Formats: sequence, structure tokens, C-alpha cells
Amino acid sequence: MLDAVPVALLHFQMEGAELRLQFANAAAHRLHGLRAVRTPAVSAAKVFVLLVGTHLLEQLHAVAHSGVPLDCQHVLRDQGQLRLAWKIHAECTQKNHVLVTVQDIAESEALAGSLLHAQSTLAETQRELREQTEVFGTMESMGRSGYWRRIRDEGESVLLWSPGLCDIAGLDRQEWISTERALSGVLPEDRQVFESAHGAGCDSDIEYRWRRPDGQVRWMRARVRLPAQQDGVLVEMGVVQDVTDEHRSAERMRDQLDFIQSIASRVPGFIYQCRVHRDGSHSLPYVSEAVNEMMGVSNTLVRQDHHALERNVVKGDIPMLRRVVRRAVRTLEPWHCEYRVQAPDGSVRWHMTSAALQAESDGSVLMHGYTQDITDRKHAAQEIERLAFYDPLTQLPNRRLLLDRLDRLVLGSQRSHQHGALLFIDLDNFKDLNDTLGHDMGDQLLIQVAQRLLGSVRECDTVARFGGDEFVILLDGLHRDMDEAARQTEAIARKLLSALNQSFELAGQKHYSTPSIGLTLFGQERLSVEELLKRADLAMYEAKAAGRNTHRFFDPGMQQALHERSSLEADLRQGLAGGELFVHYQPVVDHKGRVMGAEVLARWSHPVRGAISPLEFIPLAEQTGLILPLGKQVMRSACEQLVQWAKHSHTAHLSIAVNVSARQFRQADFAAQVMQILQETGANPFRLTLELTESLLLGDIEEAIQRMVQLKREGVGFALDDFGTGYSSLSYLKRLPLDQVKIDRGFVRDVLTDPNDAAIVRSILALAQSLDLEVVAEGVETAGQLGFLRLHGCEKFQGFLFGRPGPAADIEAQAHGEV
Repeated sequence: MLDAVPVALLHFQMEGAELRLQFANAAAHRLHGLRAVRTPAVSAAKVFVLLVGTHLLEQLHAVAHSGVPLDCQHVLRDQGQLRLAWKIHAECTQKNHVLVTVQDIAESEALAGSLLHAQSTLAETQRELREQTEVFGTMESMGRSGYWRRIRDEGESVLLWSPGLCDIAGLDRQEWISTERALSGVLPEDRQVFESAHGAGCDSDIEYRWRRPDGQVRWMRARVRLPAQQDGVLVEMGVVQDVTDEHRSAERMRDQLDFIQSIASRVPGFIYQCRVHRDGSHSLPYVSEAVNEMMGVSNTLVRQDHHALERNVVKGDIPMLRRVVRRAVRTLEPWHCEYRVQAPDGSVRWHMTSAALQAESDGSVLMHGYTQDITDRKHAAQEIERLAFYDPLTQLPNRRLLLDRLDRLVLGSQRSHQHGALLFIDLDNFKDLNDTLGHDMGDQLLIQVAQRLLGSVRECDTVARFGGDEFVILLDGLHRDMDEAARQTEAIARKLLSALNQSFELAGQKHYSTPSIGLTLFGQERLSVEELLKRADLAMYEAKAAGRNTHRFFDPGMQQALHERSSLEADLRQGLAGGELFVHYQPVVDHKGRVMGAEVLARWSHPVRGAISPLEFIPLAEQTGLILPLGKQVMRSACEQLVQWAKHSHTAHLSIAVNVSARQFRQADFAAQVMQILQETGANPFRLTLELTESLLLGDIEEAIQRMVQLKREGVGFALDDFGTGYSSLSYLKRLPLDQVKIDRGFVRDVLTDPNDAAIVRSILALAQSLDLEVVAEGVETAGQLGFLRLHGCEKFQGFLFGRPGPAADIEAQAHGEV
């Protein structure tokens, strides 16, 4: 009978201090976790080994001693999995005998756990649903929107409204509403639109007006979805949004746009919006209609093609306009720009565009701009400037503008270290012309004088009418050297005199008028504008005192120097024409003192002043261009002398060296000139050496080499004069077709006393030897110098030790004596 009981029965008896199993029924043998009951008299500790540490054994001992029954449950889990679940009952049947029943409650425990989990999940779902409902309700409220559903089932229809829809309709919140109530607020004039959307048979969007119970009329926007089957039920849905504020904003925007367009149509210009996109492209969202009148293109075309505006801009102004816009887009600062456009009638007009910029969220930049025609304003400004700063008769700058420019020019000259000049011009006997021919003729003369003055100066110079018959000219950017700046100024003065000395035509009659010109320079010296004008005015009166129709410098010393230079230049021209210039020869000897040739030197014997040093007239010839005829004359004299020397055995071996100036050598036909002189005189080109300076070769070295090679091919030799005094460069020295270098007399003079000069001479000799060049030492005056030069390999010499420059007969006599 006990084995038939489905509950595990265990009978324990106290044996000493332990409870030992006396009997276990079949259910106990089958129960998982009570395997130990199969062992007879096993202890309770082994029977309930899985419950060690749960106080069960202590509780069973208490039952045996006290007789108080025990009821408890033990549930064991392993990593969340249920291991065992027992319900235990123990009672004392007789002294020291305990009957224990063990019931497996794992299934009921699992069911209880599932139930608890389901309840927890349900509670969480309900909480999330409440939160979503609250969020959805908040979204409906914030968006001023709601929704409705119509459910049809077997002929019955239920219409459900969301709380948000009830709120915007002004109705009390209710879950369902009748169809009549749902249509009650739609205005009669919008009822047709509302009903057609519901019967359209397709998804549709509509807008209609709704009158709330409080009398407010609101604009509603509805989206209706086609009915659909859901679980056998036909469901129709719609979303409704209150868009009253949107309609009001749009209405206000339309009113504002109408207002702006009405203003834009009346202002003298056009308004526009231009968007510069991130890729640099442009678009024009808005352009007022006035663009058609100003630019000759419609605002519709401009919005489609923004380049239509730019096509009318004068091409020369487009780069400047683009540059301004790019800078504004980069800095987001307001901009304005003035530029010229081609008007529809073909005229050129001045436009000014201004714009403010704002950065957009998509990375583009939006410009709000305004363009107006400022042609009249420009003309007015130009006329104001002309009246304020220009002489109305001659259109030249007046006294005010002149003083401003002179002040700027004085400051600029101090910064640039260049000189400037002020020329004060007064017309001689102008008052007599006015008195005899009238002021009209005097005005005509002043106009013509102004034109001639403008034609005689550079564009950077200023010609101004100072008042009456007085004119002032400002010369800018003159040479840094004062003497050279004075020469430049004098050249301009001469040009002005020449221009004004030509006859003027007044009323069909020729009239002559001469000027008196006062000159003054300015540069590093700090002088006021008033002081400069005073100096020029004083110089002008000096010119009048000198007989008029001339010019004078304020500085007496400078005037004297220029006068002497002018006189010397005139004498030089006359001397060249009158045969006053001639040549001398200085011998060139070898290391044994034998004459090998000579250097030809120009000399001038003035009929009044006597012999004039070459150091004085050669630089003047260079500056005035007279070096060209002088150079030809010297070259021809040298070639003719070679022909004479070739006739005699004791002079036939002699060669002649001719100095060539930079101005001569750089003439395009220089080589042809030399060859023509050689051909005309019959001189041997192999006996002719041309001496060039290092400074002459600076510049176009390739052209110099080409010219030298051309003459070298015909037999003409080349020597590099004054070697070591210029900017020598081995890179071009080795390329030049040279035969000879000449050591400058400055190194030779101190070769015995200055170690540096001695080192330089030795270096030149070593360099020439390595380049296979002949060396001639100039300025040899002592035996000590000669000894040093010979000791270090120099083979040819020139200087007072061997002979001073003299006639060709001296060279011939010296060569004949050696024979």
C-alpha cells in the first residue's frame, strides 16, 4: 500500500546522534535526487546530500526530539536552471521515529515562474504603451494634429477620433463620434471638397476650413488613406493637421511680397537675391522687374540664367566685380561695387551694387542685394571734381590740385630716394597780347600752350595752370644722383622751350610767344611746398633777367655746372666737325722691351682752352651719344695707321688696340661698321685688337659673344681691359673669344707695397695662363714693378716706363731704333 502512494515516504529512526533510514517507498526510489535511499540504514545526511547547508538536518533532529511537525520547501537552481523543487513534511510518529514526505513541485514551480515572468512582461508592455501613448499625445499636441479611424464590420460602422483630433476640432475628448458630428464643423463651401476626397477611391490630400464650437474658423489639412482589410475588418484612416498658422504666415508673406514688389517697382533700381552654392555655382531666387529697364533683360530670363546680367557688364570691370563678390562670400561681410554696363540703347552707364550676406544651413551663402544706376551721380561728382581741381579754360589741374600733388610728390621722393623737379613757366609779354588782341586771343594762346606742354612731358608728370599765364610742371621719378637728375630736368626744359618757340595760330594769324622757365630740384632735403614754389619762381625771374626765352636753375652752382657742360658739349660737336680731335699712341712692349704694338688714344686740342683731358670729354661723349662718331673716327685713324706701318719692315709687325665703348659695341651694326672700315682702308684685321671692358659685357652675354665671334672669324682680336676692376665671372670669361687680358694700372701701381694688389696680380697671371690668354700690364712706371711682373710670368707691358702717348712717329722711331 505504501508503494502505491505517489508521494515519497521516508521513515527515519534515531540511532545515537544520527537519523538513519528505516524504510522508503517506491515513489522515494523513483524521485531524482534521493538515490541514496536504495542503501539500507543510510544516514539522513546522505539521503539529503543535495540540501547540505540548508539546515534541513537540524530541523529533522528537532522534530525527533520535540515532536513538533516540520513543513518547508527547498528550490535549487544552477545558472538559472531549476535543479530541484521539493515540498517536505516531517512529523514524529513515535519516540525517536520520524516520518518524512517529499513531494516534487518542480512542474508547479516552473509554471509559477512562467506566470511571474508573463506578469512582469505584461506590466512592462503596459508601461511602454502608456509612455508611447503619452509621447504620441504630446506629438499630436505639438504638431496640432490628430487622426481618425473608421471600422466597418458586417454593415456596422464605428468612427474613432484621437484625443489630438478632438482638441484641434474644439470637441470634448471622446473615443468614438458620430458621422454627423464629424462633419458638423466643415464649412458648407468646403463640404464638396471634403466629401469628394472620401469618395475619390484613392489616397488624397485636402485642405478645408472647420468652425469650432467657440466660433473660431481653422484651416485643416487632411490625408485620407484608402480602406484596407485588417483581420477581416475594413479599416479607413486619416490624419488631420491644423495649418491655420501656416495659412496666416503665407498670407502675411504674400502681403509683404506684394508690398516689397510695389516698392521695388517704384525705386530707381532693382532688388535681387543671389544664392552662392557650395560648389561655387550661382542661382537667383528673386529679381525685381526693374532689371528689364536697367539691363535690357527680363527678370524671368535672369532667374533662369544669371550670366545674362554679367554679359552686359563692361569686360574690363568683370574681374574686379568677381573679385569683390568672392571676397564677400569668403568673409560674409557686406559689399558694394561700382562698375560700368552696356545699356540697352548702347550707352555706357555706371551701376552700383550693394549686398548683405548670410550663411545658410546647407552650406550656401544667400545675398540680399540692390543695384542702382549712379551715372548721373558719377557725372555730377566728376563735374564737381573738375570745377574744384581743374582749370575750366585749359582743363589742366589748378593751383589746389597742384599743391596737393606737389606735397605728395615731395614725401614720395623722400621715401624712394629719387629726385623730383618743379618747373615754373611764365609766358613772356603775355600782357601785351591781351592788350592788343584781346582776352579771347589770350585764352586761345593759353589753351594751345597747355596742349604743347602736355605733349612735351611723360604721362607720370603733372602739368598745371597756376594762374594767369603761369604754368607749373612736376617731374616725378628722376635719377637718384642729383647731377643726373639735373641733366634730366634740363633736357625737359629744352624740349619745352623748343615746343613753345614754334608759332601759334590765333584767328588765322601766326603768333610767337616765348617762355621763361625756372627750375628747382627736390629729394632728400626737407622742403615745404611754399619754399619749392618760391625757389622755382625766383629761378624763373633769373631766366627773365637773362634775356627771357630761356631757363635757369635755382642753385647757382648747379646752373654753372650745367652751363659749362652745355658749352663743352657744343664745343665737342664743333671739334668733331672741325677736326680738333686726333689720336695718340702708347707703345706696348714685350719682356725684352721691344715694341709689339700700341694702344690708340683720343686727344682733343681746344682752340681756346687748349688740351682737354680725356677724363673730361670721353664721359660727356658717352652721355650725349657723340661717342659714336668719335669712336668711328678713332677706329678709322687706327686702321689707316696700320696700313702705313705695313709698308715698312720695322713697323709691319705692329698691332693696334682700340678701346670700344659700351654704346658703340651694342649697336646692332657694330660688326658691319668695323668690317667696312677695314675694307675701305685695306688694314689687316689680324693686326687690330678691340679692347672691351667687363661692364660692357654685363647684360645680354649671348648677344655679345655672337658679335665677338662674328668679328673673330674675320681675324679681329679681343682684349679684356681693366681686368679685375669689374664683376668678373669665370662662367662667361671662359666662353668669350678673348686673346688678351689687361691688368688695370690700379693693381700695378702698388704691387710692391700692397700685398693684396700683389696677390691679385699673381692670380690674374695664373688665371690667364690656365685659359691660354696673353697678359698686358698697364701703368708700368718703375723697374721694380717690371721686375715683379716678369718674375711672375707677365710677357707684355704698357706704361710711362716705356713711353708716353704720342704721335705715331714716336712709335715708328722707337721700333726703328730697336732694329
